Amino acid sequence: MPMPPKSRTPFMPWPTYPMILKTTSSHEEGANRHWAIATKEFIGDGNGNLKALKIVDLQWKFTEENRPAQFVEVPGSESEIPCERAFLAMGFLHPQHEGLLNQLDIELDQRGNVKATEKEFHTNIAKIFSAGDMRRGQSLVVWAISEGRECARKVDEYLMGYSLLPTKDQNILHQVM
Repeated sequence: MPMPPKSRTPFMPWPTYPMILKTTSSHEEGANRHWAIATKEFIGDGNGNLKALKIVDLQWKFTEENRPAQFVEVPGSESEIPCERAFLAMGFLHPQHEGLLNQLDIELDQRGNVKATEKEFHTNIAKIFSAGDMRRGQSLVVWAISEGRECARKVDEYLMGYSLLPTKDQNILHQVM
């Protein structure tokens, strides 16, 4: 990713979560941060040990509305950096759009996640629901589990006209009792 701004921009108005530069004690202890690069290759020493990474600089290409659209490799920017160990943090920005989401013309929110109603989990397509990381973006697994359960109840209600599945919704709990 490119280096985030140090404060909110017009593209991250309150109350949305601001994607701003954060510096922790680990960074202050001397970590070198590299922005907008991609690892092209792990380079070994011939004895099964990692010795370097081949990287390339990336550039954000913007849309007409001046919003980020995609990374493009900067020609001629390949280089190597020494490396003995590599740790992969496997996060994501949003669900993969190519394939099913694009084919079904599922509406996306401003962050590229599947747009679905907060309480009902409906997308813009009848009979298609979305919950968890697909709807909210990357988050804690407990949120995904909670939303999955609530969404399952909404699907059950949609199919059956009612549901006996558990819910966190206190209004429904009081109606049943």
